[in-house]
Amino acid sequence: MSNTTITINGGSVRLTDDQIFLATRGQMPDKIQTYAVLVNGTLWPPIQLITLATGTPGSGGSVNNYNSHTALKALSELGFDTFERVEFKNNGRVEVRESRKRAGASQ
Repeated sequence: MSNTTITINGGSVRLTDDQIFLATRGQMPDKIQTYAVLVNGTLWPPIQLITLATGTPGSGGSVNNYNSHTALKALSELGFDTFERVEFKNNGRVEVRESRKRAGASQ
């Protein structure tokens, strides 16, 4: 089991890969905007994963809560494949290019 910490509301919160796996059970990913994380063969928005696992939503403009970059870093540290700047095919489906993949351990 991998673990890392993320700062939420000014405090450190410990996260594990198991928490992420469990948080996705019975859930559907939101629409991918810019960044994506691969969990069990499905692409997820990084902030949604951290929100599901911790119960605390992220905030792009807040210094107290995490943003996409912080979420990506934590999820990458947990070994998930993360992707920056996803692209969209003509049919609207998300396309992730290997060149946009951040280093992460295989699940």
